[in-house]
This record gives sequence, C-alpha cells and structure tokens, in this order.
Amino acid sequence: MRKFTTKFIVFVFTFTFFASVGVNAQNTVDLTVSPPTQEVNLNPGDEKQIQVKFYNRTDENISGSIKKADFLVLDKEGSPTLFDTSSTNNRHAASSWITLSEEKVVIGAKNQAIVNAFIKVPKDAYACGHYTSIYFQPTPVTLGGKELERQSAASIAFKLASLIYINVNGECKEKAYVSNMKVPAFQEYGPISVNFDILNRSDYHISPKAVLSMSNFLKKDIDLKPLPENNIFPDAIRSYEIEIGNKWMFGPYTLQVQGGYGKTGQTLFRTITVWVIPWRIIVVALLFIIIIWLVVKSLFKATIQKETHLEQELEKEMNEIKKLKEQLKKRE
Repeated sequence: MRKFTTKFIVFVFTFTFFASVGVNAQNTVDLTVSPPTQEVNLNPGDEKQIQVKFYNRTDENISGSIKKADFLVLDKEGSPTLFDTSSTNNRHAASSWITLSEEKVVIGAKNQAIVNAFIKVPKDAYACGHYTSIYFQPTPVTLGGKELERQSAASIAFKLASLIYINVNGECKEKAYVSNMKVPAFQEYGPISVNFDILNRSDYHISPKAVLSMSNFLKKDIDLKPLPENNIFPDAIRSYEIEIGNKWMFGPYTLQVQGGYGKTGQTLFRTITVWVIPWRIIVVALLFIIIIWLVVKSLFKATIQKETHLEQELEKEMNEIKKLKEQLKKRE
C-alpha cells in the first residue's frame, strides 16, 4: 500500500484505418488522434479540462460521433477492449466522470476536430487507477458511400481512441508476480527461448523495469536481456518471450527474471534451470574416441604378437647355436 501523487495519463493510439468491408482502395480512411500523452495530478473532488484532437488526412470530410468508454485489457498482449456500457463491478471505471463538449463532429478534409473533455473526480472515488477513453467513430456513409451504408452496424468497427489513465490520490496496493515461467527441460543447442507472464495485482497499472539473466554452474553471468517496459493493467497479464544465450553451451544454466516496479520499489524475482547438452556432437566425439582406441588397441596387440614371435624365433636360434656348440665340444 502507498500514498502517491495522482497521475492522469492519456495514452494516445495513432491508427490508420483501412475499410475492409466492401470498400475499394479509393475509400481508404486515414485518421489519427493526438496528443501522445497528458499528465495531470488529481485528488478526489478535483476538476480538470483536457483536449483531444482528431485529424482527418483524407481529401473528403468525415462525420462521426464522439463517445467515451471504459476499457479493460483482457489479453496477454496489452490490447485494450472498449466497453460502451459502464459496469458497476468495474472499480477502475471512469467514463462517468467525463463530460464531452461535442457528441457529433464533422472533420474537414486535411483538417482537425478539437474535443474538450471535462473531468470531475467524485469526492468518494476509489483511490489509484481508473481507465477510460474518448473515441471518434465515423458514420458508415462517410467511410464508403452507399456501399457501406448497406452493411450492418456490427460490421463497422472503426474506433479511433485516446486511452485515459487516471490515478487518484490514496493508499494503493502494489503487488505483481512472475508466473508460468517455462523453458525446455533439456536443449541441444542455444539460444534458449524463455516464456513467462507478469501478473499485476496492483491497484493501478505498472511498467516493470526488469532483466532476464543467464548464469552457468560456476555462477558466472553468460547473457543479460532487458525486458520491454510495457504497461500492465490491474488484474491483467502480460506475456513475454525472450531468447537468451549463445549457440554453443554445455551444462546446467540458471535463468533469472529480476527487476522492480511501482513507486515504492517493489521487486520481481523468479528463477528456473535448463540443461543444454549438444548430445549429437558428444556421441560423434565418443564414437571417434572409441574408434581411435580400437585402432590403437589393434596396433598394440599386433605389435605385441610380432614381438612375441620374434622372441620365440630368437630363442629358437639361440637353442640351435647352443646345440652346435655342444657338438663342436664333443668333436674336440
């Protein structure tokens, strides 16, 4: 738990949209939104006005609606899902705090629309992270004439959204885990592909600063890879897949995720061990050694046999010489 200054962050997603439902190339829609970020410190009961700008880069006017919607991150890639209907069970919702200056706009060709958003934080608002958005949704007729007008509303999913992160002053829980860390138990060659998740159980979004390190059985560091600094939202999971190490390795290696997050310096830590054994090379080397040993053994055996034969011949010759000497003595 902690007391920290509220930050209001507008993370802007800049999209280029292409019609994919019966629209030909001349009906390409090119819209962007800005600014990239805004930060505002807010307390319960505070009010603040911000602006969001939508740019039309096409040669035609585009009309549409300006709406607000809370969002949640439901996948492991950090993609936001917008919910036009606010849920009473979502303690991180904030769309009801926002009043928009416009609900319908026409963005002129090569022009922009400026939307003012008025934020009023309730005095009894939950502390910490709240997540909402302001988005522009073009009307179907502006995206492709009568062709799109005949399409069902469900097939038109163009939403150009500026995501708004609001952190309200108060005591906040900071808790995150490294989970589902997986590597092959055994691998022939490097590098090693490491898969793991970071689960955020904090009351606000975090952006961990962490590294994945590899050390050998002598505790010597072999490689070090920094993790991407991604935002991880409350009760959301972010997946990571990182390759580490070199091609040529041998023995047991310890892989370790270590880092920090949050304003109070909370830590992340997880380890796992993997064996890397180039067994094909080892088998070939052993076979080579065995062959060399057999050749040497065969040569040695042949040499011993030859020496034994020579010794036998020499002994035979010596015996014959001895017999000749004895015969000579008898003649004398």
